[in-house]
Amino acid sequence: MKSIDLSTRAKFRLSGSDRVRYLNGQVSNDVTKAGGGCAISACVTNVKGGLEALVWITVEAGGEAFLIDADAALREVFFQRLSKYIIADDVQLEDITEEYLLIHDLDHGDGAMASDRYAMPGNDRWVIPGDLPAGTDWMSVSDAEVLRVERGVPCWGNELTPGILPAEAMLDRRSVDFHKGCYVGQEVISRIQSVGRIRRSLVALAFSGGCPQPGWCLMDAAGEKAGEVTSVVESSPGTLIGLGYAKCDLTVAKAVCADNDLLCTATSRSSAFAGRDCGT
Repeated sequence: MKSIDLSTRAKFRLSGSDRVRYLNGQVSNDVTKAGGGCAISACVTNVKGGLEALVWITVEAGGEAFLIDADAALREVFFQRLSKYIIADDVQLEDITEEYLLIHDLDHGDGAMASDRYAMPGNDRWVIPGDLPAGTDWMSVSDAEVLRVERGVPCWGNELTPGILPAEAMLDRRSVDFHKGCYVGQEVISRIQSVGRIRRSLVALAFSGGCPQPGWCLMDAAGEKAGEVTSVVESSPGTLIGLGYAKCDLTVAKAVCADNDLLCTATSRSSAFAGRDCGT
């Protein structure tokens, strides 16, 4: 069983008698789904529905607190974001980034915390440094990145940036509960879901005839910009795949660098993102 070291991620503990009500008012998913052997993902958005963070939430052993993790780059801003909404709530928010290792196993065993971080069965382990069992079969950082792109999983700094709408990144499929109560940004996210139309969406790409880089534009047959490449990996020798954003009806495009003197063909490589009704 391969394991991925996610210990660099920012980690927080939220406790107090109002923790469920408070956290449900801050994130897009229903936090009561966490626990019972399951971790959940959730979006943190601004009042316009734009993304501020994608987090994973689990329940601490004993059930007295939530454990929350986010991308390492969000350690300070996410802590400040949650803190500013604590007014008269009985909650305590702690930064515990250095107190735990966070390990993701690409399998799910009995008694483990189920987590589909890589869009496949797996489990999370919050481990106190020094208590990690010997003999862990680690996946390299580069192999984990290939797996992420192969599975179409967006990550912060590539596909996920401030202001991205959850529906654009397909996060509404597993990180949003449309039947829970209100939270910051809920009105906009619900309106998008009811209307069913967005301007662009996350796409899986295969490249040929060149070596694209994140940031390259996707150009349609008319030579108009139709999207952007956000991630590129070599999945096998000579085979380049990636992720990006594009108009939903775009199946073949030219990936072009900024000065237009380098280009390659980008083709939609998967039906994993099918079913989204998009507008232009």
